[in-house]
Amino acid sequence: MNRAELNRLHTKVFEAASEVLTVIGPGLDESVYRSCFMHELRLRGLFFKRDVLFPVFYKELKTNHEVKAELLIEGQMIVEIISETEISPLRINGMQSKLKAAQKRIGIIITFNCLSIIDGYRKIMVTA
Repeated sequence: MNRAELNRLHTKVFEAASEVLTVIGPGLDESVYRSCFMHELRLRGLFFKRDVLFPVFYKELKTNHEVKAELLIEGQMIVEIISETEISPLRINGMQSKLKAAQKRIGIIITFNCLSIIDGYRKIMVTA
């Protein structure tokens, strides 16, 4: 997927997250937002898989470990929904590591425990 296609996908995902927060508001359990967000993705015609596992490699060694992507959208974007009120630098670094392990270029971290989706949404890019 080229950069323009990734940007279009990102826009659709951002709009889906914004719609969920607008309709049901902040402060509910993370599982409520996850269900609503997945429904919104379906309404927008986006294909996704839940709890996708990727093997972890260290240099040439394939370890006995895996990282899990909560949602893999269109086979390209990893999305994690968290319950914190802020997205910490550690969460961002963790997403960068997950993207590298999964060999994906774009990840999104969303918390719906905020007043505006702008405050609860982080796009993370890594070079492939």
